[in-house]
Amino acid sequence: MGANGPEESGLLKPFTPLLAQPAETLPPYTPASEPLARVPLYPEEASAAATRVAVTGATGYVAGNVVARLLAAGHIVHATVRDPYNEAAVAPLKALPGAAERLKLFKADLLSEGSFDGAVSGCEYVLHTASPFSMNVRPSQSRALLIEPAVRGVDNVLAAVERSPSVKRVVLTSSIAAVVLSTPEQARPGTHYYDESSWNNAASESVIPYAYSKTLAEKRAWELCKQQSRWSLVTICPGLVLGPPVSSRSDSESIRLVTRMMRGEMWPAAPWAGLNFVDVRDVAAAHTLAMSHPKAEGRYILSSCDAMLHDLPGAVSRLYPGGRLAPPRFFLPRWLVWLVAPLAGLPRDVVQFSVGFRCVMNTAKVQNQLGLRFVAPALTLRDMIEDLAARGLIAHPKPAVAAHVLAAAKQQQ
Repeated sequence: MGANGPEESGLLKPFTPLLAQPAETLPPYTPASEPLARVPLYPEEASAAATRVAVTGATGYVAGNVVARLLAAGHIVHATVRDPYNEAAVAPLKALPGAAERLKLFKADLLSEGSFDGAVSGCEYVLHTASPFSMNVRPSQSRALLIEPAVRGVDNVLAAVERSPSVKRVVLTSSIAAVVLSTPEQARPGTHYYDESSWNNAASESVIPYAYSKTLAEKRAWELCKQQSRWSLVTICPGLVLGPPVSSRSDSESIRLVTRMMRGEMWPAAPWAGLNFVDVRDVAAAHTLAMSHPKAEGRYILSSCDAMLHDLPGAVSRLYPGGRLAPPRFFLPRWLVWLVAPLAGLPRDVVQFSVGFRCVMNTAKVQNQLGLRFVAPALTLRDMIEDLAARGLIAHPKPAVAAHVLAAAKQQQ
């Protein structure tokens, strides 16, 4: 195996047996509007005393599921959004069980000093999920679009925490982007191993600026936490978040990836690149467990499987045999991916530090301390595909089902 990966008889060999799970072995699909049907409340969540919790960026991919769990556990949720009067954005939150009685919306902006004070005031916990996510930002724009919002957002949220004596703990959404590439050896192609002690030391304002923004923001949060003793900090470092979102937004990087895959853009060839992903419902559960679990401390890596990019279309073809999506048959050489990256809208610095790399994440800490059990990766992918098809964002992998969904949509118009 080299930087271009393994190849066998012209077909790509699956790296991740967990993604080879056939459809008939999976439980029935549950819609995004019922996130707790797949991942019910853990005993620690259900037994926690009801309190007030602030959630930033509540219309985001992760935060919508976090809000759903908090409401189900009986908490009063102070949810920050950019525009509380944008009904299209906030309607999914208002439709959640318990929202009418216990959800309060607050206008806030990461760059606006003091804008989080109202939401944080009186809360016992603050779950700061809001942060920009884009892998395709020009270096000249990285400070304005990624770094400033991420770091100043931490400053502004934690300043609000300092002004609210009721807050006992802050849970921050970080990323494995702040974990990988921690040593010079890990900045070269190959298989690398990581745990919560690892920090990204390769990213910069011009090299994978998203990873740089997450690293700076998390380090800033730890710096501010150490300057006081009233509230504690826990950070959650998930891989790529997949699964059905509560939010109505369709502009997340995760949805873009799956949408492009379902359009056949990974056929007939795919790069040899690692892909660590985790179910959005598990990410939400990790946040709410970290909020009140007595053992919660430090950082937690979340990754349900250490997959390869080509595993995804291969898994879809197994989940929907006879469907419209064919798995890739061979690998694209690293040099070729680098050459054509701009044509595919992919920054070359991302290619430099992803193609030829496989990351293995140690998730023992979150499983042993918080008791988190990951949703089966094939189930995450299947539920997300069914959700995106139901929303009309992709064609269903089964042509007959796609025609049925299209006909039903036309009848509702």
